[in-house]
Amino acid sequence: MVSTTKRRITWVDIAKALGIIAVVFGHAIDSERDIRSFDLVYDAIYWWHMPLFFIIGGFFLKPLSHNWEAIRHFWSRRCKPLVVSYFLMGSILIMLSHFVRNQDWSYTAFYFVRLVYGGRTLNNYLSIFWFINVYILTLIVVIVLITWVRPVVLQWIISLTLFAIGTVHQQPEFLGHPYFPWDVQVVLITTTYMLAGYYGFKLLQTMSHKYITLLAIGIFYLFLIHDQFTKKINFTLYLKSDNLNHTGLALITPLILCLGIILISQILSELKYFHWLVLWGRHTVLIMFWHRALFDLPEIMGLPDHWLLKCLMGLLIPIIVMLVWKQFTNFLMHHRPRQYASS
Repeated sequence: MVSTTKRRITWVDIAKALGIIAVVFGHAIDSERDIRSFDLVYDAIYWWHMPLFFIIGGFFLKPLSHNWEAIRHFWSRRCKPLVVSYFLMGSILIMLSHFVRNQDWSYTAFYFVRLVYGGRTLNNYLSIFWFINVYILTLIVVIVLITWVRPVVLQWIISLTLFAIGTVHQQPEFLGHPYFPWDVQVVLITTTYMLAGYYGFKLLQTMSHKYITLLAIGIFYLFLIHDQFTKKINFTLYLKSDNLNHTGLALITPLILCLGIILISQILSELKYFHWLVLWGRHTVLIMFWHRALFDLPEIMGLPDHWLLKCLMGLLIPIIVMLVWKQFTNFLMHHRPRQYASS
């Protein structure tokens, strides 16, 4: 296999595509949760879809050299683009929300303050932006662990201790404010997921008995859904609101289910009929940013406010706009005036 630094790995993009489809679907059915079946599906999706992105985020991390140049390179390559996108897209969506939803200027102006504070203070069009906050902070914590804490056992001890603290002390206050800036307390939980991705990636490359493993994971998932439906358990895993009610399941279930999603992605990557998913996998951040705003389109266009229509718009329109933009820029590149050297 060609080095992962040289080209993208198809099954990773497909896994990200399945994750972002689940994210958009989950948000689209949120208003339908008074129906028991939708509420059950909503919970079942949340057991794995956000942890999946943190796990994948650990796949290509590497310990840094112990110098400032390596730190600057990590920041400029992995963190800075996300920070710039966060503030740029956030500002655009705040202004879009102002005009689409007829919000007053005082609300809009203060929303820029909320954008800086981040985390759970963000809602409506920016409700998913907490993920970028937590993802950046988790990257930094995991890089610190794998770079400056050399014993692997100690890395896991620290990570699992943070996880335990994060699950025991949920929704803490910050200087009297109900929310922490950038949802920093959620990093206590997501660090373990990303560290699992970092160490699990090499194992995934050589894993055998995929179908048997996938069958076992599927049975585990069905049993979990059954127990949730019959109310033998009440397992929730809402990372943004720092709301989970079972430490053991919160640790084990996302890792097991995400392994299942990854195995499905590896199988689908061998079938060319499913390679269209790669397009969505390569533009997950774009869809993440814009899908909530696109949920307003059916009402604006006078169409039924149906969850399926919201889901389709949230998934299709960002990709269509991106493809049109690429065609437009390619057209400009090929039709720009030629410059001739003077004789």
